[in-house]
Amino acid sequence: MWGAYGYLAMPKAKDPAIQVRVASVITSWPGAEATKIEQLVTRPIERQIALSSALHPVTPTKFAVKSMTLPSLSIVQIQLDEDLKDTKSAFNEINLNLQSLSLPAGAGPIQFNDGFGDTAAILMTIASPTESPIEISLRARDIAREITAARQSATGTDSNRRSLIVVMPRDISLATPARHMEMFKDFLRASGAIADPVTVSGAGFIGLDFTSGLADTEILQELDQFLETKLAQASFHEDAWPAIMIDDPATTEARLLASPGGKYSYRELDNFSDLIIRHLQTIPLVTVINTSGTVDERIYLEYSQDLLASYGLTPGDVSNAIAARNSDISGGEFHAGGSNVLVQPVGKYKSPEEIGDTAFTKSSTGAPVYLRDIGAVVPGYVSPPNFLNFYNWRDENGNWQRGKAISLAIQMREGGQIGKFGEAVDAVLQEIRPHLPDDLVIERVSDQPSQVAENIDLFMTALIEAIVLVVAISFLGFWEWRSAILMMVSIPITLAMTFGIIDTLGIELQQVSIATLIIALGLLVDDPVVAGDAIKRGLAEGQPRTLASWLGPTKLAHAIMFATITNVVAYLPFLMLSGNTGEFLYSLPIVMTTALVCSRIVSMTFLPLLGYYLLRPRNRAEPTIEERRQRGFSGLYFRVGSFLINHRKKALLASLLFIALAIPLGKTLKSSFFPDDVQYIFYADVALRNNATIYETRKVTEQAVAIIQKVAQDFGASLDAESKGDPLESIASFIGGGAPRFWFSVTPQLHQRNYAQLVMQVNDKELTGEIIPHIQKALSAGIPEAIIDVRQLQTNPVPYPIEIRLSARSAVQSEGPESEAEIATLRRLSAELVTLLANAPTAARARDDWGGESLQLRIDIDPDRAFLAGVSNENIAASSSAGLNGNQVTTLQRGDKNIPVVTILTPSERAQLSDLENLYVFPSVGTTKVPLGQIATVEYQLHTERLLREEHFRTVNVRAFPLDGVLPSEVMAEIRSDLEAFEKRLPPGFSMAITGEEANAKNGFQQLIMVLGVSVALIFIALVFQFKSTVKPFIVLAAVPYGVIGALIALALTDSPFGFMAFLGIVALIGVIVSHIIVLFDFIEEMHKKGEPLREALLDAGIVRLRPVLITVGATVFGLIPLAVHGGPLWQPLCYAQIGGLTIATFTTLLLVPVIYSIFVLDLKAVKWEDRESYRVQANA
Repeated sequence: MWGAYGYLAMPKAKDPAIQVRVASVITSWPGAEATKIEQLVTRPIERQIALSSALHPVTPTKFAVKSMTLPSLSIVQIQLDEDLKDTKSAFNEINLNLQSLSLPAGAGPIQFNDGFGDTAAILMTIASPTESPIEISLRARDIAREITAARQSATGTDSNRRSLIVVMPRDISLATPARHMEMFKDFLRASGAIADPVTVSGAGFIGLDFTSGLADTEILQELDQFLETKLAQASFHEDAWPAIMIDDPATTEARLLASPGGKYSYRELDNFSDLIIRHLQTIPLVTVINTSGTVDERIYLEYSQDLLASYGLTPGDVSNAIAARNSDISGGEFHAGGSNVLVQPVGKYKSPEEIGDTAFTKSSTGAPVYLRDIGAVVPGYVSPPNFLNFYNWRDENGNWQRGKAISLAIQMREGGQIGKFGEAVDAVLQEIRPHLPDDLVIERVSDQPSQVAENIDLFMTALIEAIVLVVAISFLGFWEWRSAILMMVSIPITLAMTFGIIDTLGIELQQVSIATLIIALGLLVDDPVVAGDAIKRGLAEGQPRTLASWLGPTKLAHAIMFATITNVVAYLPFLMLSGNTGEFLYSLPIVMTTALVCSRIVSMTFLPLLGYYLLRPRNRAEPTIEERRQRGFSGLYFRVGSFLINHRKKALLASLLFIALAIPLGKTLKSSFFPDDVQYIFYADVALRNNATIYETRKVTEQAVAIIQKVAQDFGASLDAESKGDPLESIASFIGGGAPRFWFSVTPQLHQRNYAQLVMQVNDKELTGEIIPHIQKALSAGIPEAIIDVRQLQTNPVPYPIEIRLSARSAVQSEGPESEAEIATLRRLSAELVTLLANAPTAARARDDWGGESLQLRIDIDPDRAFLAGVSNENIAASSSAGLNGNQVTTLQRGDKNIPVVTILTPSERAQLSDLENLYVFPSVGTTKVPLGQIATVEYQLHTERLLREEHFRTVNVRAFPLDGVLPSEVMAEIRSDLEAFEKRLPPGFSMAITGEEANAKNGFQQLIMVLGVSVALIFIALVFQFKSTVKPFIVLAAVPYGVIGALIALALTDSPFGFMAFLGIVALIGVIVSHIIVLFDFIEEMHKKGEPLREALLDAGIVRLRPVLITVGATVFGLIPLAVHGGPLWQPLCYAQIGGLTIATFTTLLLVPVIYSIFVLDLKAVKWEDRESYRVQANA
């Protein structure tokens, strides 16, 4: 009952919980260049953070403080010490220190996010379906009618006319799109691209009908160029459909069906997601829900500076007029008749149209001038958007659909049951579904509840299969059903007790804890096998059942206790591992120790009781030891053992020669610290040049999605007939930044307009590793202007497998010539490293993380001209920022949302770089306008747009990936000599460090060597106490190298890399080998006490231990097979290492240990053996 309760009650997860102790600090400074922000924002923040004593010590694999400075933005990341438990207090202290900082005017506020490391239990996407066929048919009818009417009214005689149509939601005002379409008409007509244009418009669409010699694709390219150069946007409206070309009005419906738009707008998606969030927040297990992909609404007042100046007004006058009209100040309180009556002035804006109707001055005739007279009120969304989210999925017919989306990152309360969490979310979604549109797409991009359920089922299946195999091996070994039942009953009792205890200790049920139980099965069997064998021997000797059941297990209690201790001390030092690896494997030594202790308890309590009722003496007498020396398998063993002892020196030499020949085998093994995780999800990082717009990033992302879909289709077609075909199910696109943290090892990328992340889902996780190389190859070839990395999820996070860090510690000043020289040197050195990696035959996609330089407009102000014009540098900066980026002047309340109202220059006056010189600068006092070109010179120059720092110094990371089938260690071995030569050439003040997987592996193996040393030392001490001798432990440990060689041979035969888990398997192997030899030595001592000669004592002990050892090893080896089959690449190296090591160690235990023991007695005379004259061993052996 205790075990069942523990199993059901303990929290369940796919992987052990790994706390990400990272926070982010984001500070904006609109319009400021990167070097200025680095000096005045990033560095002060870094210095303030450094005051904390909780930061992580600096290592090649871990950082304390690192930062990225971009134009208008500073991002600093903080990592706390791994040993720190109370991270909340440490982050709060850092945040308080940061809030005391004094930043330059215009910079800030500082946004501190201590939830940056939190992983979403469910990443859910809410996407708009494409418009319904019925609605498309209705729209097609209206559009075709208007096109026909436009062509009938056209003045030209050319019958070969075409129409460009843009469809939008029906409730959108067409005033602004119509104005932009007129601009596009003039744009095309000016270039001679079209003739005889006629505007086409109706409810929910607008377009042009014309004649042209250009192809349809060329017209659409002209549209893209117009939108980019004249409007600085990607479409006429964020909710607009893709533009289409129509030749024959009869084909309108077909054209719309081929390129449909979204059914729901961003505003509607926001409302739907808000309703879902409010319902999800009622679930007790839900803590935080973060949204991604929401496009904020804006109302722009696009004014013309020429019209404004014609009235003698400034942009400040417009702002003041709007603020005064939209006042929300209370009118006071009126006291009358003993009552208090609130006076509430009413006049706030209720709609965007009312903003345009605001009178703000008078004309020369005294008539009111309205805001609509100097510009246009444009309701819509923030432009350009900061972040976009799209979702591609298959409809019921298997066809791909794409829709705008909003993603919800739903986090679970710590310690909760992930299964119940998933059920609660499902129940809420089912409850709310009637209140949402039937066709609204609600899907899970990442779903930990289902992942955990599948993983637990998989590993529990492996555990059950292992138990069945262990029982089967026991039956074959004893060749008697009673002994097999004894094993079959004792294992569940041990496991039940283990589940109860580890639940009490707060251990989760996840792949490491379950895999540990599978690994432990062989050790758990050892106790009942030895105890059961002892009971059977007691019964065979004629002892009563009561006596045999008690004395059998008790007789070997001392030896088995020390065998258990050696296994415990072999695993417990793994608690010394630190970092993510230590957290990942924390449950392994705890569960293993608990299982071994429970096994010992069961063997001394339940097993004698079960043995009393189950075991019976055989009908025929057991053969004597003398008889067993002569016949059967034990006779063969005795003869081979006698031969080896008689020729002990040659036998030992031959075994050492075997080791010597096998050692080079270890050098041929590939090295891989941790394998990738095999899951249904993989992702791609997409990076364009630094100054790319979010619209360019969106376009490249759409190209990438199309390529991925094509590759997946071809890949599916290449599979055999029994497969599921195209494995790709969905693609979630996050543009302008990364997805929320959906996997603990995938760090979100923040606020980068040139970056996108694609999260793909497949229906067969075993195909993930196969399809990724095909996708990577196609993307690299198809989109050369972007760097795209297709990645598998990782068990132990290494952001980049091949990475070299260059740091500059030379510049004393953070600005000026010295700083510029430092940046130039870093760029030159990183370019050399990129070339070095690019020339490596086994490496691909070499790059640095600074990117190239970008074009910058520099305004060189003439102070004398500015003074005479009555304007200051502050006026120039304010006018430039307000005109180009806008200035929020008020808000329009809609429900519970306040929509910012922003004044900004009309697109025709700010879309091109040349418009900057014509920008009017207004003084703080007065209305005199001065064109910027009259008081300043606008220069174009290249500058560094992305500055990265680590531990307070500028740092460039040069990165690459190995080719498919090549390990990072192989690439590093190939370029090692070139890197060493490069490092020697570094100028003073510059340093190089190898990071990436090599640094992780080096750190991990160093920790494992420390664990190995502690394990061996503790085992040696336990052996000294067991044997009361300092010599015999060396005999025991002499057998260990043979097991290690067996492990290396198994890894080579299975083509498994030698990594952390393989090393872990070898370290754990030592305890198993030693435990077997301890019990063997106990029997040797027993035979010695009976007066047997040395050879007979050594081999008779082996004969007695022959069956238990073979059963135990067989059970362990076969019990590991399910874990090797189901556990994936993470557990396979460990299983193969233990299987190979135990197989060789079995022969070592039974054959070589007697040889080594005899050498210590006869030749080295290091171990005493009385009655030496009775030895039957030739003296000249």
